[in-house]
Amino acid sequence: MKISVRKMLPEDVNGVYETEKSCFGAEAWSINDFKEIASDESGIFAALCAVSEGVIIGYICGNCVMGELEIGSVAVKKEFRRLGAAKALISALEEMFSPEKAFLEVRESNIAAQKLYESLGFYKVYVRKDYYSSPVEDAIIMKKVYGSAPF
Repeated sequence: MKISVRKMLPEDVNGVYETEKSCFGAEAWSINDFKEIASDESGIFAALCAVSEGVIIGYICGNCVMGELEIGSVAVKKEFRRLGAAKALISALEEMFSPEKAFLEVRESNIAAQKLYESLGFYKVYVRKDYYSSPVEDAIIMKKVYGSAPF
């Protein structure tokens, strides 16, 4: 299966939102969140889609300010996981911004995602208590440092 990564376009919003709802349920971002991100032209925010055979199978949203990348959301439809889409999305976002460091948060129970992030050079730095709802759960804050950034 060939997976390509490209910029999220306004016409992708419905497909991205469908992926968001299937992955995050009650905690899904709103469709308006994705409309705003897809139309942002500030250069601070970015949204990318993973596409296979013309179908959106995943996405990533992030922003970068002063060399610090924050990955706000990354999701891949369940039936397309473990095929390299998430790695491709994260790598493309890193390439787009060339950050000095990056941060993301992940549910404490999402061991598969934590292992993926660790395989990409992220490490655990902090626990944010009761960050998630539905169900209530801690968030693990993970960080990655690039090149010769001091910390």
